[in-house]
Amino acid sequence: MAPYWLIAGMTPAQGATTGGFMVIGMGASSLAAFRGTDHFPRNRKLSIVLTIITVVASIIGALTLAHIQTSSFKVILAIITLLSIPMLFIDRKKIKLSRRHRNAGIALLILVLLASSVITSSAFSILIAIGLSQLFDLTILQSTALRRLLGLVQSGIIFSILAFQGNFLVLHAIAAIIGGSLGSYIGTRFAIKKGETFAKYALAIGALIGAIALL
Repeated sequence: MAPYWLIAGMTPAQGATTGGFMVIGMGASSLAAFRGTDHFPRNRKLSIVLTIITVVASIIGALTLAHIQTSSFKVILAIITLLSIPMLFIDRKKIKLSRRHRNAGIALLILVLLASSVITSSAFSILIAIGLSQLFDLTILQSTALRRLLGLVQSGIIFSILAFQGNFLVLHAIAAIIGGSLGSYIGTRFAIKKGETFAKYALAIGALIGAIALL
């Protein structure tokens, strides 16, 4: 759960609901910014499979969120995130993964997608980005476009389930989706204009901030 939701006195479920509503806007506006570019992954099968996995993980995450104490996992996630940042700058073309290692990586990516449905944190962005980039030979901008699609699906499901359970705070949610949508659209367009290197550093800085917030 983001620090703002904690400061506002929300429960984990309320924070996840508000954050989910905000990410719906962020995902939609970011995908709108990517429209017409060549940064959408061309492998439709990959997008479909990951979307199905995200749907299942999101349903499980939304139904178990209220029953899991997530605070004990945050320090571990922060440490993993900090250790993962340098991997953003490794040339993926120089890494040749065996089939066994690739399958293990895909399994870990699925676990990360499931965990991100339970612990809502921007720190997961770098873990998912690295997984998509290294396992499926995507650029950071391509992995960002795919992450936004998966995030839109994930947030829509989590928001729907948690809002149905009575965790929707209207005023906070409206402010969150307006600010998140505008920031996401502007940020995405700027990243596309500046290119791959800028996107890597922007993601690294965002992950660093997210990790520090978890500590």
